[in-house]
Parts: sequence; C-alpha cells; structure tokens
Amino acid sequence: MAFRRPLRVQAPLGGIPVAGVGLVGSSSVHRGILERLSRFACSDAEILITGPTGVGKELYARYAHRQSPRANSAFVPVNCGAIPDSLLENELFGHVGGAFTGAVPQSEGLAASAEGGTLFLDEVDSLSIPGQVKLLRFIQEKEYRRLGETRTRKANIRFIAATNADLVGAVHAGKFREDLFFRLRVIPIDVPPLWKRPEDIRPIFEEYIEHYAELYGFPPAKLSDKAWERIQGYSWPGNVRELENCAQYLTCLQLDHPVETSELPLLSTEEEESEATPGAEKLANSFQKSKRELVSLFEREYLEEALRKSKGNIAEAARASGKARRAFFELMRKHGVKAVNPHSSSM
Repeated sequence: MAFRRPLRVQAPLGGIPVAGVGLVGSSSVHRGILERLSRFACSDAEILITGPTGVGKELYARYAHRQSPRANSAFVPVNCGAIPDSLLENELFGHVGGAFTGAVPQSEGLAASAEGGTLFLDEVDSLSIPGQVKLLRFIQEKEYRRLGETRTRKANIRFIAATNADLVGAVHAGKFREDLFFRLRVIPIDVPPLWKRPEDIRPIFEEYIEHYAELYGFPPAKLSDKAWERIQGYSWPGNVRELENCAQYLTCLQLDHPVETSELPLLSTEEEESEATPGAEKLANSFQKSKRELVSLFEREYLEEALRKSKGNIAEAARASGKARRAFFELMRKHGVKAVNPHSSSM
C-alpha cells in the first residue's frame, strides 16, 4: 500500500520542524487543521480545540503558538483539572509574601510566565462555576492582581483552550457558563479521532519509532507487512497517545526480527474474532502484564543511568534525556529512583 508523504511543518527560518513529534500526517483533515491554525495564528483571537482524549490537542495548540508572532515567548500549558478551586487564583496570578499563612516567598503565577506568549488551558471543562467566572473576567479584561497585592497588572497573553468534553451539553446542563463558552470559542478547531483519519496512522507511528530509537540509542523497530496492516486496521481508542506508547514499547522490545501481529501491544478486545480461542483472554492479559513490566524496568534503568552520568543532577539528567524536568522527576517518583550523590560512600 502506498502512503502519501506526511506533511512536516517547517519553521519560518532554518528549516527546523516546529510541529513536534506526533504532529505529522497525510490526511486532508490534518492538513486542513494546520492550514486553519496558520490562517488565524497572526491574530490574538481565542482558540477552542475539541477532540477525544489523547488525540494531540496540545500539539496543535503548540503549533498555533509557533506560527504566531508570539513564537519567541513562552507557551505555558495549564491542566485545569489538576488545580483545586481554592488555588486557582494563586496558580494563575501568583501572590506576594504574606498574602496568606505560609506565603513567604513571592510567586509570579502562570499569567506572568505566559506574558507575551500563549496560555494553554487544557481540560477547561473541569473548572468549577466560580473558577469559570474568574477565568472569564481574566480573558475579557486581560487584567489581574496577585493575591495580597492592590496593583492591577495588564496581561499580554493569547488564550488557547482544549477539552474532550461536550461543552454544548455542559452549557445546557448548567455545568459550564455559556458566556465563557462563547468567549473561548472564537476559533473552533475539532480534532477527530485517529480511526476517522487512518491516513495519519502510519506517518505518526513512524515518527515515534524514529524519535524513541534516537532517544534511547536503539535501532528503530521494523514491522512485518501483516503488522502494518493490523496497525492500520486497529481503532486506536487511546488515539495518538496509545499509538506513541505502542511505538515506544516496540522500540524497547528490541526484537531481532520484524514485529509480527501477535507481538503488537494492542488491547485484547480489539483482536479479530477469527483469532479468538478459549485461552486467548488469559494469554492477552499475560502479554499486557509482561509489557508493563518490561517498560517499567526499562524506564527505571534509563533513569538510573541518566542520573549516574549527570552525577545526581536531576536538571542535567532531564536535559540529556530530552524530557522536561517535571516529567523526569515524576518518573523518578513513580519508580522510587533517588538522585544519589556519587561521592557518598556506604559502609
């Protein structure tokens, strides 16, 4: 089967890809989204990106930022679902010392971090009604005050929001403010799931295979024709995120032969009925468990090696691995890996 050359977006200068890993594709839908985002990138109009979980909404938001005049300033992602309602103002606007009990150091807040750039509001539907009111005022007025401060600050920020929820239904149910919905939905962008744009599956998968092979220093995984057919026919319920995990797993697996269909870490519920046997469910569960254990072992060993080479410097290890410091630290915490001082000795 022949595949069209994937669309790789290039930076205005230097020919450096600006889309990032996972933002390639051959489908007319994908190309249409990029063209639409490029058309509106020069304005400061709010963008609302909708689509199912794992479809790559943040990748498209980053693309819009990089195509805009704000490209040289920060792109600041905010997971609204991870911010308690009581801390929303503090997280967004910051505080001055003594603003509340324990508030000794000054905090600039996310608004200041995004000054001149883009604030990406992911899972915006998870904000409470009071939180929505605060956000609406901030977007409309482009002004804010840090907690404990009387001075009003101007914000030069472009807002992009994303959600996997049905906001129209949430508005009708009284769970999302109608005025905020229309404030955010100046430029609506809908990203369909992968199964609706199968032309994008192979280009994205190949991009991740190359990325993780380079990241880990491994030869890229090779797939048999049957495996490629399975990947193309699979529904990818986890969308781009699941596809990335699959590419990462196959890279870590390091087989000495092309990957066969039975070696793909796809959900057992997606297996073809013709291949089902009385023992298939048990085998699939065992395979999934083995996959998780292998990936977990690899991640732990990779973290330990990176920290050894950086002499326990987490920031340096994160940079060398190509991961954000917070993401690297979360992996350390997940696997219980400590940054050990190489000069310490044990008795």
